[in-house]
Formats: sequence, structure tokens, C-alpha cells
Amino acid sequence: MKLTGSYALKVALTYAAVGALWILFSDATVEWLTGNATARNAFQEHKWWLFVLASSLLVFWLSWRALAEQGGLIRRLRQSAIVFERTHEGVVITDHRNRILDANPAFSRMVGRSEAFLRGVDLVTLHSSRHDGGFFDDIRNHIGEQGFWTGEIWNVGPDGSERPYQATVTYVGSGRDGQDRYAWIFTDITGLKDAQKRLEDLAYHDALTGLPSRLQVGDRLRQLLAEVGDNRRIAVLYIDLDHFRNVNDSFGHPVGDDLLVLVARRLQGRLPEGAGLGHLGGDEFLIYLEDVTDSGQAGECAVNMLKAIAEPFVLPNRREVFVRASIGIAFYPDDAGTAIELLQYSNAAMFEAKRIGRNNWQYFSEQLVRRASKRLQLDTRLRRALEREEFTIHYMPIMGGKDADEVCGAEALLRWLQPDGTLMAPEEFISAAEETGLIVPLGRWVLQEACSQAAHWQRMLGKDIPVAVNLSAQQFRTGRLYDHVERALQESNLAPHLLNLEITESMLMEQIQTGQNVLGRLRQLGVHVSLDDFGTGYSSLSYLRRFDVDTLKIDQSFISDLVANAADRDLVSAIISMAHCLRLKVVAEGVEDTGQLEALRSLGCDCFQGFYFSPPLPQEELVAWLGDDMRRHAVPSQSSAESR
Repeated sequence: MKLTGSYALKVALTYAAVGALWILFSDATVEWLTGNATARNAFQEHKWWLFVLASSLLVFWLSWRALAEQGGLIRRLRQSAIVFERTHEGVVITDHRNRILDANPAFSRMVGRSEAFLRGVDLVTLHSSRHDGGFFDDIRNHIGEQGFWTGEIWNVGPDGSERPYQATVTYVGSGRDGQDRYAWIFTDITGLKDAQKRLEDLAYHDALTGLPSRLQVGDRLRQLLAEVGDNRRIAVLYIDLDHFRNVNDSFGHPVGDDLLVLVARRLQGRLPEGAGLGHLGGDEFLIYLEDVTDSGQAGECAVNMLKAIAEPFVLPNRREVFVRASIGIAFYPDDAGTAIELLQYSNAAMFEAKRIGRNNWQYFSEQLVRRASKRLQLDTRLRRALEREEFTIHYMPIMGGKDADEVCGAEALLRWLQPDGTLMAPEEFISAAEETGLIVPLGRWVLQEACSQAAHWQRMLGKDIPVAVNLSAQQFRTGRLYDHVERALQESNLAPHLLNLEITESMLMEQIQTGQNVLGRLRQLGVHVSLDDFGTGYSSLSYLRRFDVDTLKIDQSFISDLVANAADRDLVSAIISMAHCLRLKVVAEGVEDTGQLEALRSLGCDCFQGFYFSPPLPQEELVAWLGDDMRRHAVPSQSSAESR
């Protein structure tokens, strides 16, 4: 209820109606209510005073209600006025022609003009020239349809500079003149824009080297491909530093970061004219060459980059470091049709360069795609094979004794049983399992299965036959190898001394301290440890003394020419002598004929394994083979001896 002219008229009419009713019906009403003449006379005497009192109460009540409503309205208006005056957002009221009727102090500060000056000014004249007439027509049309509009508007600041604002325009009704009114609210988003730009800079520029990031490189390649079409060739060089992890492990990641900055600067300094350089992350860089007329240009660039990287780097700690790189090259449109394919194919070529020896460059070829596709299919099949339990274990006997005719163990060799019944050797899938990380669950399964089989041999044949299990480097890195071995022994109830874990020198050298600790705990558990493929790695006596092992296994590459090659014979003799000095047992791998066996026996080798004795056998065939071997070596009874 408001104190307006219409409300005052309503009050007057109400008063007149009540007065008329009083005059016309008050006497009759009193006479109807009471028959007492004294009461009627008293009423006649005082009825006008009663009328004045009743009408005064009515007027008071109506006025009090109106004033209460008006007070609330005044408070709200006062609050609105305070908000209008003190808010940091610019608020402007305009008419239907965009002329400013009122503006708050915040908007006045935004545009650098007084509130008095702003009244009557066309709001459009205060906006940036980047907005044309069509922009404001769109705003009016949207308000006509939706009743409001929100979006980004650039205004001219006090110093004449343009600043971005988030603006909301709302239709607020008509004024006394019947014309439409609009409320504009402006929020300065300069800080938000600056933050957005910083985020874009971080996304598009590598924080370490300052080079374009992978995201920006991808955008730039897409832009180039759209510009040149199929009329010009573009070459992409994918660069990856070789063994960069050694730098981080040796000097720490901060020094590794310093080296990446130095590499980036050197590559920038050796770029051909018109070429672009980006840092894809880690130790990977990418160079793109526009308008390549001859593939030899990309090859020449790769050679120059390899030479540049090969020069020594002097780190901030004054240490001199040498690094190498591998480079893969792909062309548009010859090899790839999109930016993604360019990155993918040049990356595949880079991995090919690493595969054939590193520190070189390679062009992309369709063969790499087929190989990558085959590898991807193999990865998928590996995962399914593990779920479907398609793997099996064959065992190769290890022979020893004076005549090399006594079984002293068996090596567990993994096989993949294909759905068609054929067996896939580990050389065809182990590297893929290592790269995908499947080697860890696969190795754990082999360990559990081999321990169970060895325990089964012991129960079935009544003889202790040690089982040898090969370990991968990733099983060491998980930090849970000891737990896996302990659990396999417990679940199979196999005596620890019947489990022989085979590791390689390179595996230990990757993590010397960790390897020593794990080996120490395994030896305390009672497990035997063999150093596999000895002679192909470091073969250092000092390292050999550091690791607690029981057995050396001489790699078969030294056994194949043992009879004909005196150098191999001398080397094997030295290994056996060294091992015996360290109280280690020696096993020779790959024994295939009598000559090799006799030569090894003459050199004092302890045990042998190879196709001369038996190929790897499935579990059932091995049990039968072992049974036959035990019968051959059984001591004849007295009656049998007498019968002979």
C-alpha cells in the first residue's frame, strides 16, 4: 500500500461511505438492539462524538498501514541507493535511445567522466570502436526476445585505453513518460583476461625452455596444413635425447632441467631459416620445416641437429656432459595427411632410430606403421591371454655330476599357447610385456606356477629338484619382489633352497643399491640366486663381489664355438676359475654336442643345460623324463645283481 493520489481517493471514499451509513442506519440499529428509552436518548446525545471517534480510528488504521508500507519501501529504496552508489560494478540506467539517465560513481570512474557529464550522453559513444552498429542492434533484438542480454563489451577507460567488461543489460519497465528503461551493469574483467592470457601462455609455451609447447606446435602444424594444402611439402623432425634418464639419476632433476634449457638454446641457434622449434615435454623436441622441396633438406637438418647435440654441454655446476639424440622424420602430404599423423609417424620413425642403435635419424616408412599396428595388436592379445590363462611353462633340465648325467634342476621357460595350438616363444612377446607393464603380473604367475610344480615333483618323485625362474627388471622396480617370492613359497609349501632366481647383470647395474638390498633379503629367506648370461654385460669382478649370488650361468654365445675357438675356450676357462675362487657354482647354457660337453667338463664346469640333454619339456613330459632318469640311476637290488 503506497501513499499515492489514488490511495488518498480510496481513503476519502471509504470515509464518506462509513459516514453515510452511520447517518442513515445508526438510529435504527440502536433501536433494534435495545428497547431502553434512556439508552436511546444517551446514544442520540453522544452519537456524533462516537462517529468522530470511530472515523478517527479508521483513518488512523488506514494511514498507519500505508505509512508502514511506505517505510519499508523507503528502506528498500535507501538500500538500493547505497548499493547503487557504493558497488564496484558500474551501473547505468538508459532510456530507449541508449541515453544515460543515471550512472553510479563506479561507472563514472570507469569512463573517467563525471556523473553530471554522463547524464544525457549516448552510452554507445563510450564503448570501444571495435563494436559496430550491428553489435548493438543484436543486443536490442536479444533484449526484445529474452528481456535481457549478457556478454563482453569493451569500454574506453579514463586514459583512453580500452578495457574489457562483462555487461548485463536488463529491461526494467517504462518511466512516467511511457518510454522503456534499461539497466546496464558493467564488471571489469581485465584481471580475468590477464589471468586467461597467462594460462594460455603457460599452455602454449613451455615454462622451462620458453619454446612453443606441444599444444602450440599442434595448432601451428594444423594452420600450416590448412594454408599450404597439397601444393607444398612440410617436414617434421621428432627429436628425443638418448639415455637422458642417466643425467637425472646422476646429477638430479634440477641439473637435468638446466641441460634441457641448454639443448633448447643450441637447437634454436642451429635452426634453418624459416624452421620452427617446439618442446613437446620431457626430453622431446620437434622441428618443422616449411616448403620442403627435397627430402634431403630434412635429412641435412637432422644431421646438423645431431652434430649440435653431440657437442659437449657445460652445466651450471661446471660439469661437462655429453648427450646424443635420435631423430625421426615424416613428411606432409607424402606420409601423413593431418597434424596428428605427422607427430605420430615422426615419433614412430624416432623409435626406429633408437631401435637400430640410437644417435641417428630415420625416415618414416609404411613398414613402421605395420610394425606398430602389429605391436598394438600384440599388446591387446597379451592382456587377453593373461585373463584367459593362455600361458604355460616348459622346463629345461639342468644336468650335473661327474658324468653330467644327474639332474640337478630345471629352468622354467614361459610359453604362450595360441588359440590354434601353436606355441609362441618368449622372444616374440616378452619385450612387449615389459613395455606395457604386463611382465609384472606375468612374472608373478610364473613364479607361483614354478614353485607349485617343484613342490609337486618333490611329492611325486620323492626327490628334491630345484627350479630356476627368470626375473625381469620391472619386478625389481615394483619393490614387492620379496613379498611375491615369500608368498609363492608359502602357498606352494616349497622349501626356499629349491627355488633359484635368475637375474642379469644389466638388471642389477640399473639399480645397484636396490638390487643389493633385495638380494640380501632373498638370501636370508634361503632362496638361491643365479647371475644369468654372464659375460655379455659388465662382467666386472668388483661388481660380482658386491652381489650375493650362488651361481654364474655362462651365456651360450661363448659355448657355440668353444671347441673351435681358442679365445672362447680361454674366456670360459677364466670365468669358471674366477667363479670357483668366489665359491660360486657355474652352469653352461646352450650345450648341443659331445665336444662342447667334454670341453666344459675338462675346464671344471659344474652343471650344463642345452638340447644335447633335452629340449624344454611341458610339465607332464618332464615328470616322465625325470622318472626315466631316476630309474636309470636306481641302485640295483641284490637279487637282480645275482641274477646278472
